[in-house]
Amino acid sequence: MKILFFAPHSALWPHAFPEAIVADALLHHGHEIVYASCGELFQQYCVPMSAAGVKPSEPIEHRQAVCNTCERYDRLLRQGLGLKGPTLRSLLVAEDFVETDAMLSTVTAQSLREFERDGVPLGRIALYQFVIRKKRISLDLDSADWNEYLAELRSTIYAWLAARKLLDLHKPDRVIVYNGLYSVNRAACVLAERRGIPAMFLHAGVNLSNRLQTLMLGRGDTFSYYPRLLSRWRQFAEVPCTPDLLAQVTDHYLQLVEGRSVFVYSKGKSDQAFDIRRHFAISPDQKILVATLGSYDEEVAAEMVGARVFKKVPLFKTQAEWIAALVEFMSRRPENFLIVRVHPREFPNRRDGKKSEHARLLEEVLLQLPANVAVNWPADQISIYDLVEQTDVFLNSWSSTGKDMALLGIPTVIYSDEMPLYPIELNYFGDTPESYFAAIEQALKDGWSAEKVRQSYRWAAYEFSRSTIDIGDSFDELEARKRSFFRKVVDQLRRRINPDFRQHRNLRRRRSPPLAAGQITDIVEAAAATVVDRLKPENLKRASAEQEANALRIELRRLGEAIFPSPKERAASRLFARLTTAEFLA
Repeated sequence: MKILFFAPHSALWPHAFPEAIVADALLHHGHEIVYASCGELFQQYCVPMSAAGVKPSEPIEHRQAVCNTCERYDRLLRQGLGLKGPTLRSLLVAEDFVETDAMLSTVTAQSLREFERDGVPLGRIALYQFVIRKKRISLDLDSADWNEYLAELRSTIYAWLAARKLLDLHKPDRVIVYNGLYSVNRAACVLAERRGIPAMFLHAGVNLSNRLQTLMLGRGDTFSYYPRLLSRWRQFAEVPCTPDLLAQVTDHYLQLVEGRSVFVYSKGKSDQAFDIRRHFAISPDQKILVATLGSYDEEVAAEMVGARVFKKVPLFKTQAEWIAALVEFMSRRPENFLIVRVHPREFPNRRDGKKSEHARLLEEVLLQLPANVAVNWPADQISIYDLVEQTDVFLNSWSSTGKDMALLGIPTVIYSDEMPLYPIELNYFGDTPESYFAAIEQALKDGWSAEKVRQSYRWAAYEFSRSTIDIGDSFDELEARKRSFFRKVVDQLRRRINPDFRQHRNLRRRRSPPLAAGQITDIVEAAAATVVDRLKPENLKRASAEQEANALRIELRRLGEAIFPSPKERAASRLFARLTTAEFLA
């Protein structure tokens, strides 16, 4: 089998190195690998430039510095793993650049959604990074925005042209990319699929404690991966988890509580007890509800490029409409108090410094509120884990908070069964005004649930471990590793001597082929939609219900002690008591 790796982002080493590990695994199983890297084709603007904090408007030297890194890492990967194939730049000739200019001259802000070639919607595909970077929910573009979008579209057209030549020349049986949503990758994948060639994607897992040691591998992209996982979930929902699987779940949640990862937008849990009632002036007899909003950028971007498609319109078309309905509901429920928690990603954060278009709308919507409604803005610097002790019910749009709070046993209510990327049975659900508000009342009545805890742990084990490939024997770097002062100094000195020390170390330490080479090969040969599609029942890790219950008690104590670090907090906490005395029925 001939397999094309469309790999133009070598400067993103945490992406490029696992991608090369997968190529190495397939090589060792006798497959022919065509490895196509960038070769500075996307030098006007690209994903690694954005990741490096380089803006499209910056001088060419800044962008060239990223290109230089990309070229250097590409050479390391090719030499270190014996990868062969052309660069994308080497495939294009002068006529291709002339053709691209001609195409760009025909595109307008009004026509960009309809611009396509070979049935590939290049105009829409090129929106993905642009919408995320600009945090847009509309396409009302000024001249500066338009120029940025045209840079993305130019690269997308180049990718389509290069992919067309690669497919014509090599006639691969599979195409593999890292992240099937990136515009240049998506252009190649959509073209391949239209020619009947399965296009597959790689992506790091979502467990923050070992993100780089796990990989999703399947057909399409992450937004097609999760619906497939959910369709298979019932086969795993009743399977008790082993202690090691449960421990990995807790390790992830400890990262969320600490809030140190760049992928955690909420700040870390406060060292001291946080009195939510005192902070928001909530009376002792009022029940507390927290509405957690999702971030629109990735959601809207995925919808615009056609990766996120819904079968039906959700109960609330926008989050602003949802909040307005909740505020009206609360105006008739003085016995309750609502805190509207705006997603930290809507405002400048540790990963980007831009306020979203939606944030400006929220600032207008949330101006006048009844006495029993308050807003938790990101500027308040309150961790979501500062709120869990006294919150009775969480109300969620589509963010991961819905599964995170369920794992703590706190009832959570959602209004869409399609938007959240986790099983709706972890939450309460209503898709009509009557059933939704009835679900809120039921959640308030039912209260804390040990069974929700167990099911949430099982889902997390399924999502983090069962549905990913373990490449830890070939890539042992930990993003969340705590380093001593001495280790930090040593690492800094090593980087000064050799800026690529980390890359050389990864290459030197890797196992070739990885232990998961057989699993990787099986999934690619089958063009499987997900890892679990090829998971054999006899290979499934499982425990007895009693073993799982004992392990859950250990994990919940670990989690409880992290959320409530001081003995004084633990003694006064109702949630800590629930977590550490939970009983799980067989």
